[in-house]
Amino acid sequence: MNRYGPLIVVPEALAVGDPGRNHLRLTPDAVIIREGVENRGIVSWADVEAIVMDVPTTRFRLPGLVGTLLLGALTAAMLTDPGVDPDDGSVTMTVAGEPRILPLSRHHVGGYWAPTVTGAHRLIAHLIAHPEQRALLAHPEPLIDVAVQLARGTR
Repeated sequence: MNRYGPLIVVPEALAVGDPGRNHLRLTPDAVIIREGVENRGIVSWADVEAIVMDVPTTRFRLPGLVGTLLLGALTAAMLTDPGVDPDDGSVTMTVAGEPRILPLSRHHVGGYWAPTVTGAHRLIAHLIAHPEQRALLAHPEPLIDVAVQLARGTR
Protein backbone atom coordinates (compact mmCIF):
# COMPACT_ATOMS: atom_id res chain seq x y z
CA MET A 1 0.00 0.00 0.00
CA ASN A 2 1.43 3.34 -1.04
CA ARG A 3 -0.33 6.11 0.90
CA TYR A 4 0.42 9.67 1.94
CA GLY A 5 -2.22 11.20 4.18
CA PRO A 6 -5.51 11.27 2.28
CA LEU A 7 -3.92 9.97 -0.96
CA ILE A 8 -3.63 6.26 -1.73
CA VAL A 9 -2.51 4.43 -4.84
CA VAL A 10 -5.17 2.10 -6.28
CA PRO A 11 -5.08 0.24 -9.61
CA GLU A 12 -4.72 2.78 -12.44
CA ALA A 13 -5.79 5.74 -10.28
CA LEU A 14 -4.98 7.83 -7.26
CA ALA A 15 -7.69 7.74 -4.59
CA VAL A 16 -8.46 10.69 -2.34
CA GLY A 17 -9.96 9.31 0.86
CA ASP A 18 -10.58 5.75 2.02
CA PRO A 19 -11.16 3.60 -1.10
CA GLY A 20 -13.36 1.22 0.89
CA ARG A 21 -15.85 4.01 1.58
CA ASN A 22 -16.53 7.53 0.18
CA HIS A 23 -13.66 8.74 -1.99
CA LEU A 24 -12.61 10.24 -5.29
CA ARG A 25 -10.61 8.35 -7.89
CA LEU A 26 -8.36 10.52 -9.98
CA THR A 27 -7.82 8.82 -13.35
CA PRO A 28 -6.11 10.20 -16.45
CA ASP A 29 -9.49 11.01 -18.06
CA ALA A 30 -11.84 11.89 -15.22
CA VAL A 31 -12.56 12.20 -11.53
CA ILE A 32 -14.78 9.35 -10.37
CA ILE A 33 -16.96 9.84 -7.30
CA ARG A 34 -17.23 6.54 -5.44
CA GLU A 35 -18.82 4.98 -2.43
CA GLY A 36 -16.72 1.86 -1.91
CA VAL A 37 -16.88 0.01 -5.23
CA GLU A 38 -19.97 1.83 -6.50
CA ASN A 39 -19.63 4.77 -8.89
CA ARG A 40 -21.68 7.82 -7.86
CA GLY A 41 -20.63 9.99 -10.76
CA ILE A 42 -17.91 10.73 -13.30
CA VAL A 43 -16.66 14.24 -13.96
CA SER A 44 -14.41 15.10 -16.88
CA TRP A 45 -11.21 16.87 -15.88
CA ALA A 46 -12.12 19.62 -18.36
CA ASP A 47 -15.03 20.58 -16.09
CA VAL A 48 -13.13 20.43 -12.77
CA GLU A 49 -12.02 23.82 -11.51
CA ALA A 50 -11.01 22.91 -7.95
CA ILE A 51 -10.95 20.06 -5.44
CA VAL A 52 -10.57 21.07 -1.80
CA MET A 53 -10.66 18.65 1.14
CA ASP A 54 -12.08 19.54 4.52
CA VAL A 55 -10.63 16.95 6.89
CA PRO A 56 -9.30 17.19 10.43
CA THR A 57 -5.55 17.73 10.62
CA THR A 58 -2.97 17.42 13.34
CA ARG A 59 0.59 18.58 13.85
CA PHE A 60 1.51 15.10 15.14
CA ARG A 61 3.45 13.19 12.49
CA LEU A 62 1.96 9.70 13.06
CA PRO A 63 -1.75 10.19 13.83
CA GLY A 64 -2.82 6.80 12.42
CA LEU A 65 -0.39 4.98 14.72
CA VAL A 66 -1.74 6.65 17.86
CA GLY A 67 -5.35 6.03 16.84
CA THR A 68 -4.63 2.37 16.10
CA LEU A 69 -2.85 1.87 19.42
CA LEU A 70 -5.60 3.58 21.41
CA LEU A 71 -8.37 1.65 19.64
CA GLY A 72 -6.44 -1.60 20.15
CA ALA A 73 -6.13 -0.90 23.87
CA LEU A 74 -9.82 0.02 24.11
CA THR A 75 -10.83 -3.13 22.24
CA ALA A 76 -8.68 -5.28 24.53
CA ALA A 77 -10.13 -3.63 27.64
CA MET A 78 -13.73 -4.02 26.44
CA LEU A 79 -13.16 -7.51 24.96
CA THR A 80 -15.32 -6.44 22.02
CA ASP A 81 -15.25 -4.09 19.05
CA PRO A 82 -15.94 -0.58 20.35
CA GLY A 83 -17.52 0.36 17.00
CA VAL A 84 -15.40 3.47 16.55
CA ASP A 85 -15.05 4.52 12.93
CA PRO A 86 -13.42 7.67 11.59
CA ASP A 87 -15.89 10.48 10.97
CA ASP A 88 -16.25 11.47 7.36
CA GLY A 89 -14.69 14.67 6.18
CA SER A 90 -15.82 16.34 3.00
CA VAL A 91 -14.47 17.47 -0.32
CA THR A 92 -15.71 20.43 -2.31
CA MET A 93 -15.36 19.85 -6.01
CA THR A 94 -16.07 22.90 -8.15
CA VAL A 95 -17.45 21.73 -11.48
CA ALA A 96 -18.27 24.27 -14.21
CA GLY A 97 -18.53 27.02 -11.59
CA GLU A 98 -20.78 25.07 -9.23
CA PRO A 99 -19.38 23.81 -5.90
CA ARG A 100 -20.43 20.25 -4.99
CA ILE A 101 -19.83 19.12 -1.43
CA LEU A 102 -19.28 15.37 -1.20
CA PRO A 103 -18.52 13.07 1.75
CA LEU A 104 -14.90 11.98 2.02
CA SER A 105 -14.09 8.99 4.23
CA ARG A 106 -10.87 9.00 6.17
CA HIS A 107 -8.41 6.16 6.67
CA HIS A 108 -8.12 6.35 10.46
CA VAL A 109 -9.56 7.98 13.57
CA GLY A 110 -7.97 11.35 14.28
CA GLY A 111 -6.68 13.97 11.90
CA TYR A 112 -4.24 13.65 9.03
CA TRP A 113 -0.79 15.07 9.56
CA ALA A 114 -1.25 18.64 8.24
CA PRO A 115 1.61 18.57 5.67
CA THR A 116 0.08 15.53 3.96
CA VAL A 117 -3.13 17.45 3.30
CA THR A 118 -1.13 20.43 2.05
CA GLY A 119 0.80 18.16 -0.34
CA ALA A 120 -2.42 16.53 -1.55
CA HIS A 121 -4.03 19.92 -2.24
CA ARG A 122 -0.97 21.15 -4.14
CA LEU A 123 -0.76 17.96 -6.22
CA ILE A 124 -4.45 18.08 -7.14
CA ALA A 125 -4.23 21.78 -8.03
CA HIS A 126 -1.23 20.97 -10.23
CA LEU A 127 -3.14 18.20 -12.01
CA ILE A 128 -6.06 20.58 -12.62
CA ALA A 129 -3.76 23.31 -13.98
CA HIS A 130 -1.57 21.01 -16.11
CA PRO A 131 -3.70 18.57 -18.14
CA GLU A 132 -0.63 16.98 -19.74
CA GLN A 133 0.43 15.69 -16.30
CA ARG A 134 -2.80 13.69 -15.75
CA ALA A 135 -1.43 10.79 -17.81
CA LEU A 136 0.69 10.00 -14.73
CA LEU A 137 -2.50 8.93 -12.93
CA ALA A 138 -2.48 5.67 -14.93
CA HIS A 139 0.58 4.66 -12.86
CA PRO A 140 0.27 6.92 -9.81
CA GLU A 141 2.99 5.52 -7.52
CA PRO A 142 5.49 8.33 -8.30
CA LEU A 143 2.80 10.94 -7.60
CA ILE A 144 2.97 10.10 -3.90
CA ASP A 145 6.61 11.23 -3.95
CA VAL A 146 5.57 14.41 -5.75
CA ALA A 147 2.97 15.09 -3.05
CA VAL A 148 5.68 14.67 -0.40
CA GLN A 149 7.88 17.22 -2.19
CA LEU A 150 4.97 19.61 -2.66
CA ALA A 151 4.13 19.37 1.06
CA ARG A 152 7.69 20.49 1.79
CA GLY A 153 7.35 23.30 -0.72
CA THR A 154 10.30 22.03 -2.75
CA ARG A 155 8.51 21.94 -6.12
